[in-house]
Amino acid sequence: PTMSHGVMAWRGAVRAVSSTTASTSSFAGVTRRVGVGGAAKCGGGGARRMAIHARDPGDEERVTSTDNATVKHFAKLVKSKAHRDANGSVVVAGAGLLEEIYANGGVEDARVVFLGEDAETPRGMRARRVVRAPEHVLKKAAGLQSVDRVDVVAELATPPLDGIEALGAVASTATRILALDGIQDPGNLGTLTRTALALGWDAVALLPGTCDPFNDKALRAARGGVFRLPLARLTWEELETFTTSRGLVRYCAEPTAPDAVGADVAVSSAAGVCLVLGSEGQGLSETALRTCRPVAIPMPGEMESLNVGIAGGILMYLMRKER
Repeated sequence: PTMSHGVMAWRGAVRAVSSTTASTSSFAGVTRRVGVGGAAKCGGGGARRMAIHARDPGDEERVTSTDNATVKHFAKLVKSKAHRDANGSVVVAGAGLLEEIYANGGVEDARVVFLGEDAETPRGMRARRVVRAPEHVLKKAAGLQSVDRVDVVAELATPPLDGIEALGAVASTATRILALDGIQDPGNLGTLTRTALALGWDAVALLPGTCDPFNDKALRAARGGVFRLPLARLTWEELETFTTSRGLVRYCAEPTAPDAVGADVAVSSAAGVCLVLGSEGQGLSETALRTCRPVAIPMPGEMESLNVGIAGGILMYLMRKER
């Protein structure tokens, strides 16, 4: 056979090109497979690999070691908020979750996606780098060593969070804002974000003391909602200025307040509302109690309070736009 396609160099490593129209090379523990001319026969799974190339124009690489630098970078993103902030990115694992994030468009291409041996790129998603790897490598990258299976792990850019500007066009049209006042449990944050998205609320304001919405637990609880619903980290002063300018009345969930109104009364008396929820441990901040009107859920049963995720979901349903 002749070397009709010549010799290709990658990062200083010389590739030996076979008689087929596809070539492979190895460098520092990484293998990269390149289809030449768009008609390579990759053998045993070639159709799948070519389908990935059709959606993701970059070469497909292969990583087999958990000592790989990109794998270590992923693992650090999972564990460290400081690393996420410094890189402006987060790790998301699971094809189903990624498909939900990309379902309606508007999300940037993944920076890197690790695919299991038989996995496909999730529907709607594109990636700048596509890396094929065995499952133990994907589990390391995802920080999920104890789960049964990990098929896809991706690094996604996080949307901006600071200030009203982070809300984008929604800032000028919003009539339903959920504000989280010192919510520390990422599971509760994710659940509330997911519920807000499902019930048609416009945005979520993250007030001082609220945890990172891109924490792995929050991401999973939100089912990707933190990418699909506008979020903004705001000070109390910013929230007050914004809601006043928009004509939104601020209500805080406080069932023990003697002057608390029902949700039906709250929505009937205002063109728009901002619902403030506090953490289960600390409750609402003094600022919330001082600057918001109390709202409560009628509870005929013998129970003093509800989990904030449950209470917030009920209130958002009762105070939704179309009732």
